[in-house]
This record gives sequence, structure tokens and C-alpha cells, in this order.
Amino acid sequence: MALTWPASLRPSEMTWGIVNNSRAFTSTLSNAQQIIGYPGAYWQCTLTFGLLTRAQERELSAFLGRLDGMFGTFNLPAFTRLRTNSIGALTVVTGTAQARSIVIGGATANAPAFSIGDYITIAGEMFEVTDPASANAQGRVTVLLNKRIRKTLAAGAAVEYLNPYSEMRMTSDTWAMSIKPVVSNGSYQFREAF
Repeated sequence: MALTWPASLRPSEMTWGIVNNSRAFTSTLSNAQQIIGYPGAYWQCTLTFGLLTRAQERELSAFLGRLDGMFGTFNLPAFTRLRTNSIGALTVVTGTAQARSIVIGGATANAPAFSIGDYITIAGEMFEVTDPASANAQGRVTVLLNKRIRKTLAAGAAVEYLNPYSEMRMTSDTWAMSIKPVVSNGSYQFREAF
């Protein structure tokens, strides 16, 4: 089971992005390329903590210790993409493997639901909304996504949109922290766990 990120630890800097799963074939005769895309894209990030107090250093050190290197997973909140406006108790209607869109139900009928760049989390997997989306009269919303759905999502699965997160793991079994007389700092790399 994924650990919860400690609420008191906020990085001073964060590098965040997607690693897509595409393959390219380049012709030796004409240099023309053919590209094929597969499901399996994942989030990756680097969290940098510039100035940690002794209490924060202890908390971060203990948290990284509980992860047990690459073995453990945790839910990393999307610190900059939290929402405050509720649009209903959202659930998956359909979300098939390899699709780049999902139908979500339970939204406020005939109202805007998502803006460009909103994050949503379903069963630990986080997606970014790529186009604005509004609910129809039945409260259903078709949402275009930034990456392919890895495996078919269960109908009725809850959609977290107020506090989205991505289930992550460390990219390495080793980590270290720079400790100075008053403060500590460190930088840690993670990737989406699946």
C-alpha cells in the first residue's frame, strides 16, 4: 500500500514531467521516420529541498527510510494543481486501455467541469486534462488526457480531482542528504509506480 506524503514537507524546487513510450524506425535509405506510440507513459520528478530544519530533516529521512529504496511507493500530491471548487462525486463511466480520453460521470449537469492543465487521479494513476471539458445534461464529461490509459479503468472507480496525486517510487535504491550545522538539503528523484 502506498504511503502518504508528509504534509509538512514541501520542496523548494520541483522538476516534473512525462516519459512517453514511443519507438522510432528511421529508414537507412531516405532518413524517413515511422513512430509508434504505446501505453506505458509515466510521470517522473525531482524534488529539491533547499533548507530543511532539523525536524524536517528527521521527517524526510524517516520517510525515505520507510520507502525502502525503489521497493516502496507513496502518493505524491500535485502541489501546484489543487482545486477548491467541487463539481460533484465523480466516477469512471468508461476508460479503455490505450485510449487518450475517458468518460466521467457525476458532474454538475450542463456546467464546465475541467480546464486545461487540471490533474485527475484514478486508482493511483494521474492524468492531465489537455482540453476544456463540460458536463452534458446527464452529468457526463468526456475528458481528453495527456497520456494513454495503461489498463482499462473499472467503471465506478472514484476520480480524485480536488487533491490529485501520483503514486511514485524512488528511481534508485540510494539517497543522501547534505547536512550543515543548522540546516540540511537534498534532491531526490522519483518515477510513477506501476
